[in-house]
Amino acid sequence: MYSKTFAVVCLAAIFFNCCQKSKTSITPMASLNLINATVGTTAIKSNWTNLVNKSQSQYYGQISTTVGYGANYVYGVLANRDVPLTIIATTDTVNPIFTANLNLSSGSIYSFYLAGHTGAVDTILVKEVIPAYGDSSCGVRFINLVYNSNPIDIRQKSTPGIIDFSTIGYKQYSSFKQYGARVVNTTDTFQVVDHTTSAVLTTYVLSTPYFQNVTLAWIGQSGGAAANAPKVIRINNY
Repeated sequence: MYSKTFAVVCLAAIFFNCCQKSKTSITPMASLNLINATVGTTAIKSNWTNLVNKSQSQYYGQISTTVGYGANYVYGVLANRDVPLTIIATTDTVNPIFTANLNLSSGSIYSFYLAGHTGAVDTILVKEVIPAYGDSSCGVRFINLVYNSNPIDIRQKSTPGIIDFSTIGYKQYSSFKQYGARVVNTTDTFQVVDHTTSAVLTTYVLSTPYFQNVTLAWIGQSGGAAANAPKVIRINNY
């Protein structure tokens, strides 16, 4: 009799526990898009933990993710708290090129640009407000990351008399501008123009990002050659 009663009590306890509402703890997160546009820095690695009392050279050797020059990578980052971020060039794992704590808002989207040049790295942290578009449209913006450039203007090759984005100085960026994104116009051809001299610096053909947004970044070094020559790179937003 005792054993039967004990079994019934155990089953009742299990049933009761199963019927309790489960509590789920959700960790607040943010998204950060890291863009490497620092002239002379071929690739970087980032560490999102506290490096106190750790060997930096040893630790970075275990990180497989690298962000090449002119490339970007999206990280999920703990939000609503100070998160230590250290960035190094893969050619020098002892001397960081950036060290700071970031405190990002939960559910937010950020872009973090590394600009300047080796020995004088500049940064731009942008908390994004990404527009939403209906059918047959998309968004485009420009950012100037060429540290020694004049301000730039942006126009479309088909309408050279119309300036789409005006006087974007170093570390400045435009708002997103809405463009058509239909089957009949699968590309847009933009010209980067020196605002001071009116010289056309380059032409970039953008494959239309249907219903989405892109940032076109002017990177490199004025007067630079080969890998350091000024150019436009595409960064996909959302």
